[in-house]
Amino acid sequence: MDKVVIGGYEFDRECPKGCPGRDEYFGQGGLCHRCPIFNCLPSPGDDDGFVLLRPDEYRSDWAKAWRKWFDGGMEGLPSLLL
Repeated sequence: MDKVVIGGYEFDRECPKGCPGRDEYFGQGGLCHRCPIFNCLPSPGDDDGFVLLRPDEYRSDWAKAWRKWFDGGMEGLPSLLL
């Protein structure tokens, strides 16, 4: 699968299949709204390529926490400090 560097960490270009955010209600404050993949990559089928943040703008401490969470089996929630 194609990879991209976001906040200094490597991520797949697609949401992981086992991510609990996929089945979550897509409302304000949901898991996806903080995810580096959601925020830094265009949505599938988006021909304009719109992103909320460029990959180099995403917080490296959050990218590290997401990378650890994805690699750890996506149990609980990622630890994202304000």
